[in-house]
Amino acid sequence: MRDVFDLLLPPRATERVVRTLTLGELQNLGDEEPLPYHDPRVTALVWELKYYGSRRSAALSGAYLCEPLLALASEELGVPLLISVPMHEGRRRERGHNQTELLCLAVLPHLEGALEYAPRALRRGTVTAPQQSLPRAQRLHNVRNSMTADRAVVAGRACIVLDDVVTTGATLAEAKRALLESGARAVHTIALARS
Repeated sequence: MRDVFDLLLPPRATERVVRTLTLGELQNLGDEEPLPYHDPRVTALVWELKYYGSRRSAALSGAYLCEPLLALASEELGVPLLISVPMHEGRRRERGHNQTELLCLAVLPHLEGALEYAPRALRRGTVTAPQQSLPRAQRLHNVRNSMTADRAVVAGRACIVLDDVVTTGATLAEAKRALLESGARAVHTIALARS
């Protein structure tokens, strides 16, 4: 049946790559986790998730991330919060989804209650330029003071912030700042891929 659909509506090149990608391949690539973004399979995985909200990409990514997330959770007392990197509402409306929320939702079934998902614990109140379009020096300043955290949710809690791709670390550093200023006890960050 897929062949008929593919004739009528040919899949994107990245979609074809993700269709054949396996969890085993990702695990072999991820010796140095996060995954190497420069690998064409990882690039396809991230693009399908980020720009198309691909269920297959989210499922593979969630399965890949469960072990490192469980390892981080085991280092903390109590149940840490799992927090996605927020997207400004305007950008979310344009794209139709937030890829880091899709990642969180995909990994939850693998976590066996070891983390509590807090989808609105972190908010982006400032519209910023997309990080991938900026040189390194500008990335570091672009997201500064763009996020706020919900003190009622995060105060006294350990938090794990999940992002799709890390380059300079500026976005994750901003998320960490906002959470700590709102009383989080500890903040860990993790990304699917590193560029």
